[in-house]
Amino acid sequence: MTIRQHPLLRWLILLGVLLIVAWMGLKTWRIYRAATSLLAQQAEVETLLANGPTAVDPDAAEALIMGVREDLLVIKQETAVFLPITPYLGWLPKVGPLLVKATPLLDMADAGIETAAYAIRGLKPGLTILQNEALGGTDKLAGLVAVLDMARPDLAAAANAFDRYAAARTELGDPTDLPWRVRTLLEAVDAYQSLAQDGLQLAQIAPTMLGTEGARTYLILAQNEDELRPTGGFITGAGVLTVQNGQITQVFFHEDPYYINDWRTKPYAFPPQPLYDLMGLELFLFRDANFWPDFPTSAQMALDLYSYGQDVSMLDGVIATDQRGIQILMSALGAVHIPGEDVTINAQNVIEVMQAAWGIAEGENISEWIVGRKGFIGEFAQAILNKVTEDFGSIDPINLLQAVETAVTNKHLQLYMRDPVEAAVLDAVGWDGRLQNETGQDVLSVIDTNVGYNKVNSLIERQINYHVNLSNRQAQLDVTYQHNGTAQTEPCYQGTPYTAGISYTDRVNTCYWDYVRIYAPLDTLLLNGPQHDIPGETLFTGQSWQKPAQIIAEPVPLAVIADAFLLPRTQTLTNSYTYQLPVSVIRSVNGQEQYQLTVYKQAGTPAQTLQVVIQLPSGASVVSVNPQPLETTDTTITFAIQQDSDLHLQITYQP
Repeated sequence: MTIRQHPLLRWLILLGVLLIVAWMGLKTWRIYRAATSLLAQQAEVETLLANGPTAVDPDAAEALIMGVREDLLVIKQETAVFLPITPYLGWLPKVGPLLVKATPLLDMADAGIETAAYAIRGLKPGLTILQNEALGGTDKLAGLVAVLDMARPDLAAAANAFDRYAAARTELGDPTDLPWRVRTLLEAVDAYQSLAQDGLQLAQIAPTMLGTEGARTYLILAQNEDELRPTGGFITGAGVLTVQNGQITQVFFHEDPYYINDWRTKPYAFPPQPLYDLMGLELFLFRDANFWPDFPTSAQMALDLYSYGQDVSMLDGVIATDQRGIQILMSALGAVHIPGEDVTINAQNVIEVMQAAWGIAEGENISEWIVGRKGFIGEFAQAILNKVTEDFGSIDPINLLQAVETAVTNKHLQLYMRDPVEAAVLDAVGWDGRLQNETGQDVLSVIDTNVGYNKVNSLIERQINYHVNLSNRQAQLDVTYQHNGTAQTEPCYQGTPYTAGISYTDRVNTCYWDYVRIYAPLDTLLLNGPQHDIPGETLFTGQSWQKPAQIIAEPVPLAVIADAFLLPRTQTLTNSYTYQLPVSVIRSVNGQEQYQLTVYKQAGTPAQTLQVVIQLPSGASVVSVNPQPLETTDTTITFAIQQDSDLHLQITYQP
């Protein structure tokens, strides 16, 4: 008997089909209704944030987030049965690309709204505090720190949820084939992803760092990148900052870091050899503590030398910035009046004003100026701190966080904490300026140290060309220095005498004495490098420097190539180094070969021209390259960028 001959079977099949259609129709209706609600709520979100987070209604924000979460749960539940087949529906017109990536998109939405739900629950009281105009700046800061302290469990949950979002975003990959509305939303979120991920981690340690478990005292280093040193610049100013329960209880800046030392009554160690050979220094003093580009190493040395010279107990950490870092922060803080200088500074004029304040004032003799020439640094720092504490309501906290992140990413702000938990978080988010080598990758960092007693680095332009042959693992590094100063008749000689009428610019247009170090993977072998002759008559010591580039030992798990040279005004010099990389820079992954390179930007430097050329083994085919290269041929992959932060690149190829 066939189905055609049995009316009951026909009716049962028809009923089944109708039930399936009804079931699918019901699901479609629920999905459509939830999606329509989400689109309407997107407009609400945009309206709510139109005037910035400080104007957001905390209750409305929480209600909106909960509403979005309910709609997303409906969509996720109703689409779950279809998700196993969506990756195979890319052939469908218009919606195909969206269906193919439905799973990571839904995972992103789910994790993102969970992040927001935990964050708003923990930080909602903070919005109320920010919007309370009756509270002064100091009270607002203290209240916000207390909110962060109470919100730590919610912030930890939010951070875990956002890690899931980041993983789903990586799985999603390139969104260019997705609908315009989805792409636009992704672009908006991508712009804040790094800030949000780092911020959620840092927010969990911020209360302790701001003194909720006892007063914290930090060493502040003001570095001058015009006299470039490994962590950003010569230590031109230093002070201490004490905070407790989010309030600044003490701030003090020394007029000159030279007087931090107590070398007249205490013995000091011999300095690193290059400082003796090239500068004639015989003691390792506080002003030269930042000799190593690995910021935790230099920061710990600065703490040791400060405590030794000032007879104080060990401080809790170090915060270091430079002129450009101050300028970036000023872009978020707005105008600040400096009473002692009777001037108002902002992001546009702060560097110019600081340099002008360095000069001799009218009626001041040279002896008085030498002792107090850097006193303005303390005045500037105090005025900026007053702005934060007394007028915090005028500062957009999101803009401030973005400015801080920019300063850190561009290597103009670095932090070191002695507490191991806090240090681990700073390392994880890349805020501590650590120089390290991950196993199985190549590393490059070119670090300059101005040993000329001058401010010439604002006139020095540097370009790096790095070529690696993966067949034999040989690297060719060419570093070109261009002195953009004006010609002078005076011969090169270290330093400029302090005389009446001296100005900051008098310390700029001078010759450039540089001690350079190149950091590469451990077990790298130097095959060939330059040898420079620095005449003794140009050095304070009177002794010529005649050493070839060579491998030296330093307290980092890296190979270090050291070199030194003199670059007269207006001249150009290219230093070339050839070295053999270890086998470990190439690793096998699932039958394929992978080469990774991290290029660390030197702290304090402007964006530099960087070209990296990777030559593939004969017959190899490229599987993937990240980031997008400038050019790819059958044999080479070329990257060319203006590097303003650390660069990470990865090439996977089939041998």
